[in-house]
Parts: sequence; C-alpha cells; structure tokens
Amino acid sequence: MNVTRAVLIGGLVLLQACVSTSTTPEHKPTQEEAAVANVNLAAGYIKQGKPEVAIERLQRAIKQDPKLADAHSMIAVAYDQLGSLDDAENHYKKATQLEPDNSAAANAFAVFLCRHNRWKDAEPYFQKAVANYKYQTPEVSYTNAGVCALSAGDREKAEQNFRAALTRNPTYPDALEGMLEMSYQDKNYMQARAFLARYRDVKPMTAEVLWMCFNIEDQLKNHDAANRCAAQLREGFPDSPEAQQLNQAQKRDGRG
Repeated sequence: MNVTRAVLIGGLVLLQACVSTSTTPEHKPTQEEAAVANVNLAAGYIKQGKPEVAIERLQRAIKQDPKLADAHSMIAVAYDQLGSLDDAENHYKKATQLEPDNSAAANAFAVFLCRHNRWKDAEPYFQKAVANYKYQTPEVSYTNAGVCALSAGDREKAEQNFRAALTRNPTYPDALEGMLEMSYQDKNYMQARAFLARYRDVKPMTAEVLWMCFNIEDQLKNHDAANRCAAQLREGFPDSPEAQQLNQAQKRDGRG
C-alpha cells in the first residue's frame, strides 16, 4: 500500500453550510455565505483539474471570511496540485489553527506531510484528528496514519494504526488491506488468509490482492484455492503486471 493511496478527507468535501437559494430581491448573501459559495465552486474546479481557477475563488472566500478553515484547507489542496508546497503547507497549518477541533483539516494536513516524507511531523496531526470524539470517520485517519508509518518503515506504528482503524470500523477495506499486506510481507500466511477473507467480503478483489491470494493459498498448500485465485487474476486482469508474475511463477514451477 503506497502512501499516495491514502484517503484525503477534507479539502474536497463540499461545506455543509449553503448560501440561501432565495431569489427575492431583498435577500443579499452575507459575507460568510458568499465565502461558502466560493469554496463549493472551488471544490468543483479542483475536481476538474483546474487549481488555478479554484485559487481565484478561494482567495475571494478567504477575503470574505478569513476565519473559514475549509477555505484554507482547500486552497492548500490547490496549491499542492500546482507544486507550490510552501503555500500549501502554510494554508493547511492555518486551517488547523483556526479550527483545532476540525479533524478533516488535521487529517488533510497530515496526509500532505506524509506524502512529502515527513512522518514525524504528520503523526501529531493524525493524533489530533482521531482525538476528537465527534469525528465520524476516525478509521480514515487511523488508516492514513498506518500507511504513512509503513512508508516511513515504522511497521509497529503501522500495525497499531491499522488495528485501531478496524476497532472503530471492522469492515473498513483500506485498513483490512493494510493488515493483509503486512501479514503477507511478514509471511504470516494464516493471518493474511484471515484478513483476505474479511477484505473480499467488503470490496472487489484487485489484481494486487488476487496475486497475494494466490501466493497465500499456495504457501498454505491449498492448491485448489490458489488455482481459483489464479483464474480470477487471469480473467479479470489479463494485462496486469500481477498476471505476468503469475504466468512466470507457474511456468517456473512447471504449472503453466
């Protein structure tokens, strides 16, 4: 599991507050409502791959409501897309300062730091995100922290965070995949099989997972199950690198 696959919560999420839809002439949006409207418009531009246009909207939003943390968090995403890392970091940090209890903002900043190989800097922000008892999806931040720790070579912290995520949400697929991959890498094939079974119950199998499935069952001498995983891999992902690895492995073993 690569850190770039970590889930980014916050930044691209439309704000819950909405400007009034009233069309009566006497209604004039407040500065705060106008700021929210600009943030929501900017979210669309970011999703369309237009960070420059998004930044224009978000600069307006920040001028209209300088204390709107989501505007800072989202403009950080836009700057990050453009490679303006100092600007991105400043706005991520500003968002967490404006709203210390905003778990989405803390998670987003932590993911940013992690993607730039700053696990030690990221960890406190992941911890801040999950410390808020009102945070509805702590499993996301725990899983992101697990991916980040794993990328930094801290396998103990990675496992702690993946297991914490699964304590909060036992069916969260990204955390299950994290534990599956770690168990597989550690050659703990019985444990890997258990996490594989839980993963396949909640998410379609990818080429990467099917390749692990084949190897897990092969190592456990369950050749029927291994062959089923191999068949699924060939049929579902015939051009994948994992299918090529499978073909090479079976030819080498005289099973191709």
